[in-house]
Amino acid sequence: MAQTYNPQLGREHSYPYEHREEERDYHWGMVINTNRCINCNTCSFACKSTWTSGEGEEYMWWMNVETEPYGGYPMGWDMRLLDDLEADQTIFDAAENGEKVRGYIAEKQAWEYPALGDDQVHGEYPEGEVVESDLENDEYHDIWQFYLPRLCNHCKNPACLAACPRKAIYKREEDGIVLLDQERCRGYRRCVKACPYHKPMYNPETGVTEKPVGCYPRIEEGNVPRCVSSCIGKTRLHGNINRGPDAGPAGGKSSAASGRSPINYLVHSDEKVALPLYPQFGTQPQVFYMPPYHVPPEFLTQMFTPNTEVKENEWPGDTYEESVRIVQERARNPSHEVLGILQLFGATTRLIETYNVKENRVKGWDRNGEKVVDVPIEEPMEVREGEQWTNQP
Repeated sequence: MAQTYNPQLGREHSYPYEHREEERDYHWGMVINTNRCINCNTCSFACKSTWTSGEGEEYMWWMNVETEPYGGYPMGWDMRLLDDLEADQTIFDAAENGEKVRGYIAEKQAWEYPALGDDQVHGEYPEGEVVESDLENDEYHDIWQFYLPRLCNHCKNPACLAACPRKAIYKREEDGIVLLDQERCRGYRRCVKACPYHKPMYNPETGVTEKPVGCYPRIEEGNVPRCVSSCIGKTRLHGNINRGPDAGPAGGKSSAASGRSPINYLVHSDEKVALPLYPQFGTQPQVFYMPPYHVPPEFLTQMFTPNTEVKENEWPGDTYEESVRIVQERARNPSHEVLGILQLFGATTRLIETYNVKENRVKGWDRNGEKVVDVPIEEPMEVREGEQWTNQP
């Protein structure tokens, strides 16, 4: 196998295909703020009604929301694979003879309960006085849960692509979205077995596999995916994860801001505030999460870091647990720059290519350099006299 450098791990590992010498200028990416998610599943139904409402697609939830630490669709999807991996081993390194990726196909009953574990909390309600969390002193309440929206990560090292013997899966040149050519697919389900996030799904009615398409028809029109536009909690921001600080103004227009995209800042700047889900798999997922700041960092470390004893990447802190603690604090007490970017979440259905945070406002421009959002960082509040709002004479 070829070797590829994985910045999320801070090292090289095996991957079946050589990478392009130059990175794409544009790559599909998303940041999700888990602290805002209320498990309403509006995103799930928006996605399903758009993409998987046909025969054989009944169990296909390309977008689902799980309650951590006990939810999962399919059941136990993450822990079973993690148990198969040795320390500091990706799913490509752990591939068995004759295969390119280590994985498994979930049994039928694992797909039968998409809402299993919903609102099930960790810990038991204490007897007597309730002790509140004191995060500044590293004391967390024993009872906790959080919601985890999950979708296809459109990885930079896609396991589904690596495993397909028909080469029916490919990354689009223009945006890195991972698609499946159903005319080439023969239903071998190698991609179903390989994807550690279990998003390619076999359709028994058609005999071929289907996978999330990243809402590419909307992306081509400059709009955000359905799960982003429908989210009532304004939990997500979608855009060009590859647009770095040295990029010129959007659309080449001098009226648009130059520099990085808002999600690139949240993920790749020195003020890192979003982490990938299970980067130890080695796929370089491009969906990143602002972790819940009320959950003990020991638990989050296994989910959002390579979770190895030796820290090799460039994330903040000397250990991965320290990285999580730092990112949690940045999410809990955001800087002015991050606070400004947070106002862009759900502010427009247009893709935000670049942005500008000022003292009191934040603005965003699309890929054509057109301004699509201009909002205050803090909404002005007007206090009115109470008697104006009563029914009393």
